Amino acid sequence: MNIILCINFFGGLALFLYALKIMNDNLQAVAGNRMKNILKKLTDTPLKGVLVGVAVTGIIQSSSATSVMVIGLVNAGIMSLAQAIGVIMGTNIGTTVTAQIIAFNLGNYAYILVITGIIMMFIRSSKAMERWSYIIFGFGLLFVTLKLMSDSVIPLRESEMALNYLQQVYSKPLLALLAGAVFTMIIQSSSASVGIILVLATSQLIDLEGALYLIFGCNIGTTITAWLAAINVSRAAKQVALVHTLFNLIGAIIFTILTYIGLFTRFLDFVTPGDINNMSNLPRYIANAHTYFNIISCLIFLPFTGVLAKIASFVIRNENKEVFTYGDPKHLDVNLIKSPEIAINQAIKEMQEMLRLSKKSLLTSMELFSTRNYRDQEKITKIENAIDNLQKEITLYLIKLNERTSSRLIVQKIPALLHTINDIERIGDYAEHINEILNTQILSESADFNADFMKIINHKHERILYMIDLCISYLDSFDAKNQKKIFDIEKSLSSKHKELRLEILQMIRTSGCIAMEGLHTIDYIDAIDSLALKIKNIVVAGSHGFMYK
Repeated sequence: MNIILCINFFGGLALFLYALKIMNDNLQAVAGNRMKNILKKLTDTPLKGVLVGVAVTGIIQSSSATSVMVIGLVNAGIMSLAQAIGVIMGTNIGTTVTAQIIAFNLGNYAYILVITGIIMMFIRSSKAMERWSYIIFGFGLLFVTLKLMSDSVIPLRESEMALNYLQQVYSKPLLALLAGAVFTMIIQSSSASVGIILVLATSQLIDLEGALYLIFGCNIGTTITAWLAAINVSRAAKQVALVHTLFNLIGAIIFTILTYIGLFTRFLDFVTPGDINNMSNLPRYIANAHTYFNIISCLIFLPFTGVLAKIASFVIRNENKEVFTYGDPKHLDVNLIKSPEIAINQAIKEMQEMLRLSKKSLLTSMELFSTRNYRDQEKITKIENAIDNLQKEITLYLIKLNERTSSRLIVQKIPALLHTINDIERIGDYAEHINEILNTQILSESADFNADFMKIINHKHERILYMIDLCISYLDSFDAKNQKKIFDIEKSLSSKHKELRLEILQMIRTSGCIAMEGLHTIDYIDAIDSLALKIKNIVVAGSHGFMYK
């Protein structure tokens, strides 16, 4: 195989991957948001999950995209591990549609599809038409590149060295499994791997049995996408990736044994029309092997989804304790930017983390004040830095979402969300200011602090912590009951604020208290009043759906 043929083969492979990408990306753009809603709503049983996984992957033509979607939904807490397992099983079946289409060998008509797609690009009159033009163009390009790769490997049939090398690989089941898995991990596309296996088989470079071992290996290698999507996300998301790997790995081992003893090959001969020895039928046999492998594996493991979930939960254990992040986002998954509604929900979850940190700052300030421990002030600084960093990360995330989304509704929400993030950051600033009042201004006084003023501070402290808890809960469900409670507390704090201020100022004028203690208390209630108003603003924005009125 000379250098020109090598370039043709790898050039064909590059174009094949490009065709898959533009076809998948535009199919997701056409149907993506609907598919995500289906994934969220119709996966309450493992069987429904399988059917949904088959449908979604069959439509968007990408098991990797569906896996990433599922990982994102689990990480967001929208889907449970048990629900995700069924979808992942269905994803494996849905991805075999690509191989079935390729097996039809539409190479003679491929250029008609390419030309049609190009013409549609030039005459497009809408975004939807543009996307469909890329889908048709990509679909045609798939078969053009397959023919290019096939023509470039035909001379290998005359190469004794190449034939010996390939036979060394595919004649050894474990080596063929490994080769299929590693290659699929590298290119991150089982569809592309299966396409190359079909090219090698139709060029008579590998036989059916060797192709089957490579196919089983591809099913192991394709799980790498789930692991990449699960990096730096929740343990539940990693559990999904582990189940995906276990399911495909065990299935591959079982079917390798069945193929080695001849049972699976005989089964394929029974269910596939035509002669197994006829080379023209080989693509259909391989495509059917890919499909039946995943269907039968699914039927075997479907009753044991609970067992797989327990194994994954045992290997990758959840932590029960609440974990505070100090500046590192927990929910901002870049893979979910393609899913605008979910990405918005993730940003809101991170806003809740900012509120939790603000609450942590207030609790720590009061603890340091109660114990008269000024030396641990770096805790407050660390929390404030974390809040500032989260503000920056969420802002960048929403800006990136704004640049990539075509949803007008999402674009309209982003300015109000950015304004709300700034409100939460200001809450953190007020919490830091409250710490300064308690642990710098008040503790600098040598005498014991006025008991009446202390009661005011304790009461305000309890009220504002309760408001923050209500606000965090409100951002989960946007419950009108929590909204009313927040409004009532803010109104109560605001109405008493002026009264308290005047009362304390009167005490200062009449020497009813130490002047500095009175002034510090006024500073405290001013900060609490401003903080409560910011919480109210968050709820008002949420009640309008984060849309400016």
